[in-house]
Amino acid sequence: MTRAFDEFFMQMALREAEKAAADGEVPTGCVIVDAPPDEDSSPNEVRILGRAHNQTEGLQDATAHAEMLALSAAFAAKGNWRLQGARLYVTKEPCPMCAGAIVLARIGTVIWGVSDPKRGGGTTFNVFAHPGINHHPEVIEGVLEEPCKAVLQDFFRTRRAEKDAERKGGES
Repeated sequence: MTRAFDEFFMQMALREAEKAAADGEVPTGCVIVDAPPDEDSSPNEVRILGRAHNQTEGLQDATAHAEMLALSAAFAAKGNWRLQGARLYVTKEPCPMCAGAIVLARIGTVIWGVSDPKRGGGTTFNVFAHPGINHHPEVIEGVLEEPCKAVLQDFFRTRRAEKDAERKGGES
């Protein structure tokens, strides 16, 4: 697939991340598309199977990560839990839980914007390449990395400022 193809769907994932931030959730967005017909396919030739953003706070569910919610939507859209050949776009590298679900779903390619060096299911925990599993998706890192990083940094900068203001307000 072309870089432009991947960037098109990562832009959609970024819009989902912005929805999460607006809801006070860690801004991660995910979009899953069906297997493209061929390497030269354009974005309008593939079906979007699922899209979601983090909703752990809103749903009070530790598993309500963008990837998990998008996977559930994709399973329903396909009528099958096997998503062979599908491409999963996510703004931040999947955690180990999401990486495990991605492997179980047989996603063909995982594309993320920014890596997570502390809790990344791929880079830190090696889930996607672990020799003990029977499916190894292709991994593409760094698609629209700067805007993906910016949405996270802005969110946490704002959150820190709010907490600092609360602490200062309580010191009077």
